[in-house]
Amino acid sequence: MSTVAVIATHRRPAELSRLLASLEKSTVALHGVVIVDNAGDAATRENVERCSLPHRYLVPGENLGCGGGLHLAEETALRGFPTLTHVWVLDDDAVVEPATLGTMLDAMRANRAGAACPIAADADGRLNWFPGLSERAKFDVLRRVATPGEYLEKCGPSPVPFTWATGVALLVDREALLRAGLHRADFWMRGEDLDFSLRVTAAAKGVFVPAARVAHLPPGGGRVVDDFPERMKHAAMLQNCAMLAARTKHGRSLVRHWPGNALRHLRRFGPSALGDVLRAAWLGAVCGLPAGAKGGGYFRERLAGFSR
Repeated sequence: MSTVAVIATHRRPAELSRLLASLEKSTVALHGVVIVDNAGDAATRENVERCSLPHRYLVPGENLGCGGGLHLAEETALRGFPTLTHVWVLDDDAVVEPATLGTMLDAMRANRAGAACPIAADADGRLNWFPGLSERAKFDVLRRVATPGEYLEKCGPSPVPFTWATGVALLVDREALLRAGLHRADFWMRGEDLDFSLRVTAAAKGVFVPAARVAHLPPGGGRVVDDFPERMKHAAMLQNCAMLAARTKHGRSLVRHWPGNALRHLRRFGPSALGDVLRAAWLGAVCGLPAGAKGGGYFRERLAGFSR
């Protein structure tokens, strides 16, 4: 087995360094790591240079977003590590346990699966990021329980098929990746993980492996300090999901979830955000444009203007 980790990052040098340090401790050695630095800052470069794993460090010269960054990283992994058998997609704020990779590889072999995702918990050990399990009873437990230990107590460690997964940590074998296609570069951010995981599980079996664990530790515990950037990112997610629901076969299941996500957007950001919802629906569902596509980057452009 030859696994290459792919990571897109943007101004998170400390978090990326923490992730790379955890990958260096993996009991199954990685063949390499590909990092796309969407900001190209000096601190990130310095931290990557200290990584003992074989790596490729790419600075695209513009912020490609998570979708575009992962697309470039996957292209580079396939080209730069021609013997790779698996690609491990990781958020830059994840931390993996030493046995995580080996446990997922074993589960994939035993279940003839093309993809696997671990159980993920936050800094307090609580479950906040989970996949869409195909077994309804276990999915209900996963959404209801507070910790990985509680899930294991109720459902046991057996792998469970899933249809979609977050981008925290998703392991995909080469054949499934080539059949499904790489991350879409035109998604920019938010929803790119849904699109990718739905395409992967349409091409191959995916299994949730509760015996494999990662921590997801976003800066500030995931608390949002500035509402406007989060508003634009969430609106981009609405646009991407509207496009998937209306324009793709693998995304049709998102139709029933979109109204609830739109309502949460309004509750969070107030009545003035109604224009976001309408624009996201128009650009995504009617025009068929993801948030990073030419002509569809309204929310991306507003966020870029704010950042300047």
